[in-house]
Amino acid sequence: MGLKLASTMAILFLFAIMYAVVFAIGIWFLPSDWTGLLLMVGFTILIVLFQYGVSPYIIQWIYRIDWIPYEKFISMYPHLGTAVEKVVAIQGIKYPRMGIIHDLNPNAFTFGHTKNNARLVITDGILHFLDEDEQTAVVAHELGHIVHSDFILMTIVFAIPLILLTIARWSYYAARFSGRGSSKKDEGSYIFLALIVIAVLSYIAYYIGYLVSLVVSRIREYYADQHSAELTEDPNTLSTALVKIAYGLLIGESKEEVIEKKKSRVWALRGLGIFDPKKAHHFAAQGIGPSGKYSKNAIQAVAAWDLFNPWAKYFQLYSTHPLPAKRIQRLNDQCAIYGKSVEIDFSEARKIKEEQVGKSLIGEFLTDIFIKSLPTIVFIVLIALSAVWLFAYLGWLNIGTLASLSNLTLMWATGFFVMGISSILRTAFMYRKGFEPATTLDLKTVINVSPVRPIPAIIEGTIIGKGVPGYFLSDDLYFQDDTGLLYIDYRFGLSIVDFFWAITKVNRLIGQRVRIKGWYRRGPAPYLQIDTLETETGKRHRNYSKHMTYILAVVFFIISALIFYYWFTTFFF
Repeated sequence: MGLKLASTMAILFLFAIMYAVVFAIGIWFLPSDWTGLLLMVGFTILIVLFQYGVSPYIIQWIYRIDWIPYEKFISMYPHLGTAVEKVVAIQGIKYPRMGIIHDLNPNAFTFGHTKNNARLVITDGILHFLDEDEQTAVVAHELGHIVHSDFILMTIVFAIPLILLTIARWSYYAARFSGRGSSKKDEGSYIFLALIVIAVLSYIAYYIGYLVSLVVSRIREYYADQHSAELTEDPNTLSTALVKIAYGLLIGESKEEVIEKKKSRVWALRGLGIFDPKKAHHFAAQGIGPSGKYSKNAIQAVAAWDLFNPWAKYFQLYSTHPLPAKRIQRLNDQCAIYGKSVEIDFSEARKIKEEQVGKSLIGEFLTDIFIKSLPTIVFIVLIALSAVWLFAYLGWLNIGTLASLSNLTLMWATGFFVMGISSILRTAFMYRKGFEPATTLDLKTVINVSPVRPIPAIIEGTIIGKGVPGYFLSDDLYFQDDTGLLYIDYRFGLSIVDFFWAITKVNRLIGQRVRIKGWYRRGPAPYLQIDTLETETGKRHRNYSKHMTYILAVVFFIISALIFYYWFTTFFF
């Protein structure tokens, strides 16, 4: 499910480059009149059609997929074959091509041109962590995308904002050259004004259209979920699958299995000097009930972030997929139709949230936004003060002797220095010290975490796959400890470093026991950003993403020093 988004992003990046090149060529060589606009819109449509045509082949190229003949697939997984055959018989479509990515990151996706040449891919993680009913529910969800022709629909939906963006950009650049072909000054002014108005309105329409396209994408996910519930006649199976896939909670693992793992794995690594397990305050004892399943409170604490954290609403707005808790709520609404009692409900989630963080998280959210935007805020204040100085310099405002070039120069030198300090403060807030041993469940049950407000933590377990399973350039990892699964974000800060890490280190780390020190964040999926990764063989990999953030502060300080030097030499000597 999440892999679909990664596939889409990779392809969109490639075609965004193509679109930028074509647009740049068009601006320089096509006429700056309505003919040029029509040609640019035509080129945009051709790029969309080209993307639609070649995307399935690009996906097959960039992902390592083991394609399995259908007869062999249904003999290996008869329960999945039954679901596929049922849909094929009802809908009258051709059998999709079935593939498996050999990676324990649990995921699934589908792609193709039409419902009659679809490809359906699952990972080993789906087969390993989900029971047969949950596996069927996930495959049924993907079959829903196929029978609903979402390949074609979403291509059209996302093409509309792109066309509006083309009109906006063409109008802007045409306005810059609008006076060249006009013999009358007034006529040129009217043309310029009209083009600017078209550019502004088109860009607003593009932005609204883009948000609407995301809404449509989320609706299609709900429809696919509904198809899964109809096919399995039990919405709960997809709900529990989502808890495992999206939240990484391994429902169904017994308390005895967890204890045994701790004996054989965690305690065995104690001698490596990774950390003393006795110092870790595991949530697992509270999180796993007598039946061997995660308790209702543990699941609701993890889902409460989706339901109540303001960051969740922000990310939902710009996401192609609904938040997992929202999807589970929709599935719960369908349980009565099939005579099923709700298995994953969130009736106590608000109470858990209030006990943990109080009634509202708005204050923390606004603080996060302020900290994240701190250098930008300082720059905006600097621009505003410069505008006041300009009004005074022109005589429109009286501020006395402050309206001097010396004071303006000093103000900008001081402003850049303050921006440097604010960048350091932002880094200190976003990359906190105080790393403590934790489990994935400890971390996921914290509701007031965000992409800006992390939890510094030390986790210990096994790398079981790539962050994007099957993608040969995936620089991220997928992790399992005794309480669940977690996405590990490498994110060095330089693309070239990420590239070499992906091709030289990632495959070697899969299957290894590791200790990871980093910052747990949520945005919207739970993940841990690496600071240091240490294997049980003693190899240590350091990530300098925190240190990279200081580069901007250094740049600000250098600019400040240069302006101070200019101010000192100009106005004192």
